[in-house]
Amino acid sequence: MNTVYIVDDDEAILSSLKSILGREGYAIETAGSPEAFLQAIDHKPPAVAILDIFFGRNRIDGEELVKILVERCPDTQCIIISGESDIQKTLACMRQGALDFLEKPVGLPRLITAVRNAMELYNIKSSSRDKRKIVGKSKAVRDTVARVKKLAGIDESVLITGETGTGKELIAENLHLFSKRFSLPMVKVNCTSLNQNLLESELFGHCAGSFTGADKNKKGFFEVARGSTLFIDEIGDFPLNVQSKILRAIQEKSIMPVGTTREVPVDVRLVFATHRNIRDMVAQGLFREDLFFRISTFTLEAPALRDRIEDLDDLAPFFLNQFLTDNNLPAKSFSPDALAKLKDYHYPGNVRELAMIIKNSAFFTENETISADDIDFCAQSNASDIWAKTRRMTLNESKECFERDLIMRRMAALDSDIKKVAESLGMIKNNLYRKLKYYSIEY
Repeated sequence: MNTVYIVDDDEAILSSLKSILGREGYAIETAGSPEAFLQAIDHKPPAVAILDIFFGRNRIDGEELVKILVERCPDTQCIIISGESDIQKTLACMRQGALDFLEKPVGLPRLITAVRNAMELYNIKSSSRDKRKIVGKSKAVRDTVARVKKLAGIDESVLITGETGTGKELIAENLHLFSKRFSLPMVKVNCTSLNQNLLESELFGHCAGSFTGADKNKKGFFEVARGSTLFIDEIGDFPLNVQSKILRAIQEKSIMPVGTTREVPVDVRLVFATHRNIRDMVAQGLFREDLFFRISTFTLEAPALRDRIEDLDDLAPFFLNQFLTDNNLPAKSFSPDALAKLKDYHYPGNVRELAMIIKNSAFFTENETISADDIDFCAQSNASDIWAKTRRMTLNESKECFERDLIMRRMAALDSDIKKVAESLGMIKNNLYRKLKYYSIEY
């Protein structure tokens, strides 16, 4: 059962709150000091923590306690107990991530409602984390998750980079799920999915009559995401004039809807993602340098699947079970030779391609065990997929993408025989070795 932890140095308050909430059916734990509480949660994080603000001189106070709790147990929901004179400290606790506060003396109905709401949010948050977790135990994944949790605690913009299909959106979702803005849904926007003629209106909104067809006021994504996280995918595809307005929104924390000079304040946490090399785009005049510096202070790179191939031990069963559960299909598993075959592939489409391969194999396999013969890579790795992958790349990026894919295919077809591969490609071995090193292709 999920636990409610009450932390207060007043025994009478501890006894009273424990009795009230115990009668409501909650499992209750208590601590008379912050130190005792912090020692206990290392073994069993609570669902809800009810914390006093002041514990005496030279002791951890409520603000610091909330900060520590958010870092150690990001799912735990904090409720602050404070007196009327503690309003500034209470507000500081709320900024650190506390969900609610109760004014002393604590009223029974208010207490029960606050704990019920906190418990519901804890359950939703825990469930969402399970469904959208970053799967894997490799160093690359551990490092990524650690950075996500650390960056989730601040409201600064974050830029997520990485190849197509590596899970940049999943990383963005985890930044939101671990943040204090979680109670509101994250808003997602992708330049390629929007009407290019109305891009500015889609982002910043418009007022009635501002252009043909604008018959009423409309909120843009920045306003829709107020109080939450706004995820802007493929920021490298946005035109320069829109980039300048995004920069202004970051700097001023306000926007100006199309057709008006009225400033609208916005409170959003911005997360950007791109598969393109933004630094190169800046050099080519395709991306604003000032915006690049504003969004790239904090960056996260989504690792390519070929660089964490050991994670297939976790990823393959995860995608398989997810697909079978979502479609109400009977349980299946992978044979050892099937897993070995999955690990022996280079995944130009990264995790997205792996998921496609597993769904296809699971659906068309009649047996309970998926064998190596049931796994087919060809359908996911044809020329049309490479074209789709490169359709928004620069010419140089596209050339490198095709070159890398061709070399990897030829290496696979000729069993990594460097001499034969070099001859088939019409190049000398030393040049092939340089290409292999440049593209991080193992041989």
